[in-house]
Amino acid sequence: MKDYIGVKVVAAEPMSRGEYNEYRGWKIPSDENPEDEGYHIRYPDGYESWCPKKQFEEAYRRYDETKLPATAILMNSANYRDRFKAEYKQLVIRYKGLKCMLEKWDNGTLEFKPTCPRSTYNMQIDAMVNYIAILEARAVMEGIELQGL
Repeated sequence: MKDYIGVKVVAAEPMSRGEYNEYRGWKIPSDENPEDEGYHIRYPDGYESWCPKKQFEEAYRRYDETKLPATAILMNSANYRDRFKAEYKQLVIRYKGLKCMLEKWDNGTLEFKPTCPRSTYNMQIDAMVNYIAILEARAVMEGIELQGL
């Protein structure tokens, strides 16, 4: 067998094994526990399945457009414009995270002690600002819409 990585957004809700079987109109097999906790999953193509709670929670994270995992769909696209948007979005998310950390450092509310000197973080955030500007310039030249990302 070969290894694969699946990247998709699914709709899901908590549902026991017994509730799922009832939802599908199936009789639960005698060797399965209807009380098993899990999730009812609906895939983008309409396919539905049930997954045990532990496996579901190890494989899936709540979708949040402001977090890096949300960019995975675009990163796997065959379309370079989608991958470009993902690169931009990832950079902006990371920039905002670092900016927030530096603001907390400045106002004394940072919850950990950084190992690098502040000057290193200053160089990093400056490089990120420049990188963002380069991507925005390229987007204009290549006709890639970044508004709303």
